[in-house]
Amino acid sequence: MANHVPVKGVSFAVSNSIPPYFYADKKSGLQYDLLKAALATQNLAISQLYFSPNKRAARQVQTHNVDCLINAHPNIEGLFYTQSLIEYQNSVFSLSENQFVINSIADLQTISLNGFQNATKYLGQEFRDMSRNNRQYNESNSQRSQVLMLFTGRVEAIVMERRIFEHYRKLLAHKINTEQAISEHSLFAPAQRKIACFNDTLRMQIDEGISSLKQSDPIMRPSNLNS
Repeated sequence: MANHVPVKGVSFAVSNSIPPYFYADKKSGLQYDLLKAALATQNLAISQLYFSPNKRAARQVQTHNVDCLINAHPNIEGLFYTQSLIEYQNSVFSLSENQFVINSIADLQTISLNGFQNATKYLGQEFRDMSRNNRQYNESNSQRSQVLMLFTGRVEAIVMERRIFEHYRKLLAHKINTEQAISEHSLFAPAQRKIACFNDTLRMQIDEGISSLKQSDPIMRPSNLNS
């Protein structure tokens, strides 16, 4: 009779609920399901999932109060990184009626722009330089608010992940007119989303789980869930 290997619980921090990837009110979401499947291959499971603003989520792991950080921005001191579990596609969205010509990050310099929290840490040096020189650039820790600001004309453009934008566009349809034509300006390469842990042994286990997931059923491979 085979010995039963107990499942070890792992706690995770992630930025405030980011549907359709994670839902705060239920244990589900595209990225949640992928993570759960990857952990299962290593007899691991999600014991706790803490939703916090990006900066607080990172501190929770750095202070060892939470095991791992999901969607960690690069080079957080003291943390060890897995390979990417999934890719996000960040884009710039504007109202088509404004007829903005946005073909490069430099074209964002003169418009009022709202990014997700810590966007300047994720989107590269050119975007960071633009943000420093654009007095109309701000960041928000609420992506729902970003979509509201765009459709109500409070900002001229927003930077968001494509699936997240579409989620809130549908969610807010009863409140504001989200049927207005939208222009998506694809300025960024697909963004890898890695997990960072304070314990390197645990990081290696999760990394092996992600590799196993990618080698299993093709439908469950993260690369096929990004289209």
